[in-house]
This record gives sequence, structure tokens and C-alpha cells, in this order.
Amino acid sequence: MNYHLIIGYGYWSKKNLEYLKNKNIFDSIIIKTRKNYFFFSNGKIIKINQIDKIIKNINSVHICTPIKSHFSHLKKFSSFKKTVIEKPFLEKKGELDKIEKIYKKKFLIVNYIDIFNPLINKIKNSLSYKNFKQITLNYSKKEKFYSKKREFALEWLDHPLSLILFFFKKFPKFKIKVNELNKKNNLYNQKIIINYFFKNFTIDIKLNCSKHIQRNLQIIKEKNIETYHFYKNSFLRNNKKIFQSKKNSFDNFYDHLIKKKKNSSQNFKFHKKIILERNKILKKIGSI
Repeated sequence: MNYHLIIGYGYWSKKNLEYLKNKNIFDSIIIKTRKNYFFFSNGKIIKINQIDKIIKNINSVHICTPIKSHFSHLKKFSSFKKTVIEKPFLEKKGELDKIEKIYKKKFLIVNYIDIFNPLINKIKNSLSYKNFKQITLNYSKKEKFYSKKREFALEWLDHPLSLILFFFKKFPKFKIKVNELNKKNNLYNQKIIINYFFKNFTIDIKLNCSKHIQRNLQIIKEKNIETYHFYKNSFLRNNKKIFQSKKNSFDNFYDHLIKKKKNSSQNFKFHKKIILERNKILKKIGSI
């Protein structure tokens, strides 16, 4: 039997369950909340009373909980053959060093979801020509507010950082150009612009700089602008659609999980660089 365990029942867990609802990837899906286990069947969850008899059939686990619980969950559920965990992976380098010892020979994927997007190879190919001066990474979701000041940046930074590291293998010097904190009903949202300075080009990370929901990468060239929409899985050149993928990020993500495939973003050196860079930015944002 091929059982899949999802830990957590929040927004991202439900997104994955919605995708899996009409797929036949697993024989059965089990959800773990804080206190109970449930079967997921036909869009409904059914409480499980005796989990001990089922545990032996679980081959893979997907940790979809807040980052503060990631370290403890990774230690507790390390016995399964395959493990997936949502980004941000871990809070501190010290936590990663301990988890690396446990998972060094195990199959572990950190879900930097945009790296699994079907457009990723087209972006990589376009960048290989080196005929660009600027790249912009746009992520906006203005209506979402958080209980803590740094929570927005903590949740969103790994998306653009993972893409920069995936394509260019390093992080050069950066500058915080804009850092605006908005407060509403004791909740927080931020507008952030970060400039990265490579030798022949710059990369701008823009978080919450648009009134509309955005998730895209733009390559600015002399005669055109290429826009890769991660939500729509489409590629535009000067606003003209060039390509529309029939697949999405979830298709590629679960393909990697099933076939135990890894790409260059799935190693502990990569994860460590993300954690160190993210914490460097969070510290800088907090001091401004």
C-alpha cells in the first residue's frame, strides 16, 4: 500500500489536497492535525481511531505546518522513506545542521514551489544568452496581513531567494531600497524592494508593490520584456503570449516526489545559503 501523510490542515495543506482530490497518486491520504488523524476521501475528512495499524503503510510525509514546528516535526517523522517540507525550511543554521545529520541519506525535498514550475527551463534558457540588464521578481498579495511584523517577509522571501540561487548559484551584495510596514487592526503587511548587484546586471525583488495579486519573473532586455507568470504557467514577450503550459508546479512537484527525483536546489548547501541570506535580510529590515 502507498499511503501519504500530510501534517497540518491549513491553507497550503488544503491547496495540495485540492490538487490530489482527483489524482490517483496515492492509495490513501492521511491528514494529521494537532490532536487527531483523518482519512481524506472525496473531499471529506474521516477521523481515524487506530493510527498504529496504518503507520506501517505510510511511505511519504508532507509537512505543511508553520516554520516554528518544522524542526520538531522533522525529528519526529524521520522514519518514512520520503519527506517533503514546505518553505521556509528552518529558522536557524543550527537547526539545519542537526537535521542534515538525520536526513543525510534520506530522500528530503524542500518545496520551493516556483522552481518546480514548468516555465523554469525556458527561463534558464533565456538567461543563458546573457543579453539582459535587469531581472525583476514580483510577489504581491496585499490583502494578506500577519500577526507579527516580520512574518510577511519570513513567509515570502524564500520564493525569490530560491530562484536567484537556483539560476546564479550565489548571492551578491544587496540593498534594501524600500521597507514600508503597514498596520491594520493590529495586523501587519509590508512593501519591500531589494536590489541585488551582479557584475553585469541587477535583480530587483519586489514584494507587495502591485495592487493586484502577482507572482512572476521579468527579464528586461534591450528590445523586449519577457514575463513568466508562475500562477498562470504562461510566458509573454512584450505582453504577447508565447507559451502556455498544460502542466503546473504541482504536477512537477509530485512527479519529483513519486520518482524520487532531485534538482540542484535539493541539497543542504542550497538550503543553508537560503537560511543565511533570508536571516541577513530580516535583520537588515528590522534595523531600518
